Amino acid sequence: MGTLQSTHPVDTSRRRVLGRVTLVIALVSAALLALMFVLDLGGAQYGLIFAAFPFLLAAPASVVLLRKAGKPEVIELYEDGIAHVFGGVRRSWAWDEVKAIDVAERGEYSYTGSDLDCTVRFADGNLLHFSGLTENSRAIVAALGTHCKDATREPVRKKHKGRAAAILGTITLVGGGVATWAVLAVPETAEGGDQFGLAMLAVACAVPAVISLILLISVLVTGRR
Repeated sequence: MGTLQSTHPVDTSRRRVLGRVTLVIALVSAALLALMFVLDLGGAQYGLIFAAFPFLLAAPASVVLLRKAGKPEVIELYEDGIAHVFGGVRRSWAWDEVKAIDVAERGEYSYTGSDLDCTVRFADGNLLHFSGLTENSRAIVAALGTHCKDATREPVRKKHKGRAAAILGTITLVGGGVATWAVLAVPETAEGGDQFGLAMLAVACAVPAVISLILLISVLVTGRR
């Protein structure tokens, strides 16, 4: 790898904050779901099924964010290549192993707090992603531009796009399916609390289904998360 040129530690404080926020959301959602089976509000308690959607998103997100926040991460630039150290595990590649680079400017007021987003694909299929939260991240981009002129400039996070589309598609189908069932079941249900509960269930499922459908269209059209 030659001589070490520079090291670029990643600021994990935002991951920790986001991880704690999503953990709180997951716990609150879980508590609301538990209340749905305990409370008797004449059918209105079925509206608490809405909490299932933020729980399904927040629970895995909190696990991933908190796990990553607890491990130090550094990108190292060498004379002959680049290395990534995460939680004590080190991976390294020569410059000629860089096959594709995807750089995006996020703007000064990006919700992530980062003005840069870059993903690198190597010959072995591995991806390396870093953002403006990595110290002096633009120096890494400059080094890639200098040493990897033959690498293609293209979107390389297709795997993440497909994963996001699958999750959003599942939420859309499940939410839309349950809402449709609830609406069709209302005329066949006796008047009173059960009808009201079905109506609440339909609304609670229709809202996230519509939101996820809009996000799904955005992912498919733009090709980015």
